[in-house]
Amino acid sequence: MPEVDRGSLLRVLYLSIFLTSTGLGTSTFLLPVYAETLGATYLDLGRIGAAGNIVYFLGTIVTGLILDRYERVRLYLGFTLGGAATIFLFTFADSIHLITVMRLLLGFFSAAFWVTASTLTADISPTDKLTQSMGRYNQAWILGFTVGPLIGGQVVNAYGYDVFFLSLTAVIALSFITIFLRLRGRISLVNRSRKEHQRFDRLRGALLGYLTLIPHTLILGIYMAIMPGHMNAVGLTSATIGLLITATNGVRGATFMNVERLVEWGHTRSIAVAASILAASMFLTTRASDTPSFAIPLLLYGIGSGIVTPVALDWITKRTPREILGTAMGVHEGVYGVGMCLGPLAGGFLADTYGPSTLYMALVGVAFVMMPLTWRMKDTG
Repeated sequence: MPEVDRGSLLRVLYLSIFLTSTGLGTSTFLLPVYAETLGATYLDLGRIGAAGNIVYFLGTIVTGLILDRYERVRLYLGFTLGGAATIFLFTFADSIHLITVMRLLLGFFSAAFWVTASTLTADISPTDKLTQSMGRYNQAWILGFTVGPLIGGQVVNAYGYDVFFLSLTAVIALSFITIFLRLRGRISLVNRSRKEHQRFDRLRGALLGYLTLIPHTLILGIYMAIMPGHMNAVGLTSATIGLLITATNGVRGATFMNVERLVEWGHTRSIAVAASILAASMFLTTRASDTPSFAIPLLLYGIGSGIVTPVALDWITKRTPREILGTAMGVHEGVYGVGMCLGPLAGGFLADTYGPSTLYMALVGVAFVMMPLTWRMKDTG
């Protein structure tokens, strides 16, 4: 495949990733706000987030294995269509029970989308531009996370949740049409490897990258599943919450743009600095009670998370043979699923029993757990 074709295909893929992540990400971020308006407690929010993320974890592993056996573009189309259908079905979810059930479906199709999108990006990218390509992949989905909550919060305030979910369905449907018309048939990605028994053994080189992500994903789970509901509970409106999430994700996206510099600076130093920033963010959140006091820790979270996400992914992709990229990306997203399941589950219990401040103080310690893991990365880097 000529170099110019790779660039063209990647641009189409990035557009699709932006559109789908806008739909999936915005619904995930504002779902706790919707659940809180129906009477959900912190424990309910934790259970909803945990339910979706345990399915996310299982979905990532299954998707990674499937991607290493079947044609990847067709699978990407199917998963995108499934995501659109899931968001549409949220218009019928009017109770905590139904929201939990629908969150299970959202967890699966989100897992399938992110594993497939990251695998396609790494698969299509020229080897010498892998860091750049994965950086642009991260920029594409974080842009959706940035634009979506801002507009979504305004839509909810003006038209309600039914229109909100229908509009997100339309956005993901547009992503499906884009891939169907511009990517399907132009490339066929089928793994030819027969080394099935060696598949997971060959991921050992990326192990420290996976382990370093676990504390980060615990914090991310709280950020996505509980913090929006917490902000709503203390009196912030949906539009304000959407604006804060947009600002946070905008900072994450801006940090993603520096991934090549961060990698040159060193995986160890970059993630150690990120851990300190995340700890400071969680400490300041213990004192947050209004829009300005939430804004500062959220922006710090955006910087810290914006460093960890692309740097750890760069570590993993560079230590993974191309023929098992699907499995590697499945495990990568699976780690997110585990952390984002355990985080909300434990976090919801802590917040309900001891108060939100205790939860965020616990996360300060979680952030610092990343430090010794980064030292080991230096030894093997």
